[in-house]
Amino acid sequence: MAAESTKPRRPISLFVLAMMSAAVVVGLEGLPEVGSFGLPLVVYYAFFTLCFFLPVGLVAAELGVGWPHDGGVYRWIREALGERWAFMGIWCQWVQILVWYPTVLAVCAVSLSYAIDPDMHDVGWFKVVVSLGIFWAATLINFKGLSISGWLTTALLYLGTLLPVFLAIGLAAWWLGSGRESAIPLEWSGLVPRIDSIGEVVGVVAIFSFLSGLEVNSVHFRHVRNPQRSIPRSLLFSGVLVLAISVLGALSVAVLVPVEEIDLAAGTLQVFSKVLGPLGWGWMVAILAGLALAGMIGHIMVWVIGPTESLRVAAEDGLIPPVFQRTTAGGAPRNVMLLQGCVVSVLCLLMLFFDLNRIFYFLTIASAQVYLVMYVLMFLSVIVLRFKQPSVPRAFMIPGGIVGLMVVAGGGGLTATAGIIVMFWPPVTKDMSMDGSTFTIALLGTFAAIVLAPLILYRFRNPEWQGRPGLPGTETTRSGWKRGD
Repeated sequence: MAAESTKPRRPISLFVLAMMSAAVVVGLEGLPEVGSFGLPLVVYYAFFTLCFFLPVGLVAAELGVGWPHDGGVYRWIREALGERWAFMGIWCQWVQILVWYPTVLAVCAVSLSYAIDPDMHDVGWFKVVVSLGIFWAATLINFKGLSISGWLTTALLYLGTLLPVFLAIGLAAWWLGSGRESAIPLEWSGLVPRIDSIGEVVGVVAIFSFLSGLEVNSVHFRHVRNPQRSIPRSLLFSGVLVLAISVLGALSVAVLVPVEEIDLAAGTLQVFSKVLGPLGWGWMVAILAGLALAGMIGHIMVWVIGPTESLRVAAEDGLIPPVFQRTTAGGAPRNVMLLQGCVVSVLCLLMLFFDLNRIFYFLTIASAQVYLVMYVLMFLSVIVLRFKQPSVPRAFMIPGGIVGLMVVAGGGGLTATAGIIVMFWPPVTKDMSMDGSTFTIALLGTFAAIVLAPLILYRFRNPEWQGRPGLPGTETTRSGWKRGD
C-alpha cells in the first residue's frame, strides 16, 4: 500500500459537484444532431428522461450515498457482481469516451475557426493541432487535482455553455416574437413523431449519448461535504439543468436553422450567424464561438479524469499492472491519464484522413451502445445490493420499496438493453455514408471486440499487483478502502 498522504484532499461543495455533474452531461456538440429531429425532440426527450435519465439519477444517488468511495461505478458493480463484471463496466465507460473525444474535439476546432478564421473550418491539420492542444491542456490541468479543475470547470460551464445556450434560446424567442418564420412547423401536431422504419428509431436512440454521464462524478462522492445530503441534491439540480439546456438549446437550433443546412459540428454557431449577421452584429459570432469553445473544454475536463479514476482503483485491485496506480500530488491518476492521452492523440490524427462529420453517427451509436453495457450492469447492481447488503446505511433510497426499485432500476435496465439491440440496425440519416450491411457488420465487430477485451484482460490479472507499496512516483494514498469493505 502506498504511503499515507500528509495533505488531505479538499472537500468538494454541493455547488461544485452539481456544476461538474451538469458539465459532464451537457455539451454544445449534441444540440445540432438533436435539433435535426425537429419539434418531436420534445417527445423523445420526455421518453428518454422517464425511462433512462431519471432512473440513472435515482440509482446513482442510492449507490453514491451507500458506497461513496473512490472508484464510483467500478466500486458499485464490484460490490454486487464481483471484479470481473466491475472491470467490464468501467472498461466500457472508458472506451466509449475514447471514441467520443475525437468528435467533440473536432467541434472545438470548428468553434475556434469561427472565432479566428471561418475558412479554417475544414482544414485537417488545423483540427488536429487544436484537438491535441485542448486535450493535453485539459489533462495537465487535471493533474493538479479537483481543487483547481472543479472550479475551473464550473466557470467554463457558466461562460461557455450556459451563456451561449441561453443566448441562442433568447434569439430563437426573439426571432419568433418578431414574426419571422420558424424553420420547423410549430404546431401541436408537429410534436407527434413520424417514424416509418426501425432505421429512423436508431437515429433517435442516439439521444442516449446526450443524456449519459450523470454517474461519472461518483468517483468524487467520497470527497463531498455531507454526502448524504449533497449527493442527491446535486444530482437533482444538475438533472433539471441538463434537461432545460438540452431541450431548449436543441429547439433553438431547430427553429432557426433548416434541417438540411444543420452542420453537426457547428449547428449552435449557425444560430448566431443567421440571426446576428443580418443585424450587423456579426462580430459577436467570434466572441460567442470563443465562449462555446471554453464550454466544451470544461465538458472535456470533467470526462478526462472521471473514468480514469475508476481504472486507477481497478489497478489497486490488481486487475491491471501496478504502474497505473500512480497518481500526481493532486490525486489525479497520472499514468492512466497519460495512456488515455496517447490513445486520443492517435485517434485525433485520423482526422487528417477521415471526415468525422460523415461517420459522426457511427461513432455516436458505437459509443452509446458500449456505454449502455455499463448501465445494464449498474442497474442490475443496485437491485442485487438491496438484497445482498440490506444493512448498509443509505441516506437516500429509490422510493417505493422493492416495487419502486424494480420499476426504476428494472425499467432502466430493460430500456438500456433494448437500446443496445436496436442500435445494431442501420440508421436512416443523410449523414451516414455506410450502406446497411456494412454498418451492421462494422458495429457488430466493434461491439464484440470492445466487450470481449476486458474479459480477456481479466484472465491476466495478478493478485501480487494489488496495492503494491513503494511505487516510484506515487505521492498520494490508496483510495482509503480495502478489499471487502
